[in-house]
Amino acid sequence: MQFTRKAKWILDGHKTLDPDGSTYAGVVLRESVRIALTYAGLNGLGVTAVDIQNAYLRAPLSQKDYIICGSEFGLENVGKQALIKRALYGGNAAGCDFHNHLRACMWHIGFKSCPADPDVWMSPVIKADGGKYYEFVLIYTDDILVISEN
Repeated sequence: MQFTRKAKWILDGHKTLDPDGSTYAGVVLRESVRIALTYAGLNGLGVTAVDIQNAYLRAPLSQKDYIICGSEFGLENVGKQALIKRALYGGNAAGCDFHNHLRACMWHIGFKSCPADPDVWMSPVIKADGGKYYEFVLIYTDDILVISEN
């Protein structure tokens, strides 16, 4: 029997001031998905779908939020302030923070964003048979399609 629980912490973003810039995560265009699937079919490439679990919890915050600790943080911490270091659901900029974090990760592993659709990422690679092609990663918030030979 499993007794583990998953808690979902949500920030009261509706109680904070409106941010200055965009706060949304990007989404790939429907046309880009169609083109990528056609590209995969014409070139005999595989298509893999991925969901990033607890996505927002992986992104560093762009704003300073804190909580007042309750008894769930230990009796010695009750009433103390704690700085939140990772994005939480409900925060004004949580979607944008995750999107920026994911973009930085894509750059880090060598992918370039497509000028026509910034949520399509591509990298030139060589097939096992020596032919050249592009790997594509299409991002819809925390859902990803990968077009690749492997």
